[in-house]
Amino acid sequence: MFVLANFIYAIAVILNIVIIFAITILIIDSILSFILPYYHPFRRVLDQMCDPMVRPLRRFIPPIGMFDFSPFVALLILVFIQAFVVNTLFDLSVVLKR
Repeated sequence: MFVLANFIYAIAVILNIVIIFAITILIIDSILSFILPYYHPFRRVLDQMCDPMVRPLRRFIPPIGMFDFSPFVALLILVFIQAFVVNTLFDLSVVLKR
């Protein structure tokens, strides 16, 4: 059982790293949207990375004036996944090692 436990632990670690990276990119993109113009190359790269996470939410959450709350909702969803799924996988790996 320890092989399965280590495999689940490795999946949890990788998923945690991916979620932390996605959260960081979302925060940086949101901050730079107030500073850099849209046509700036760095901002366009960040927008292309964030767009798959934010685009589905924009169908349900339209911008209110100049403010787009879909990155904030995406951030909340990522934090929920990190707190629930990743921690559940970590706990499952601990239980399987016993």
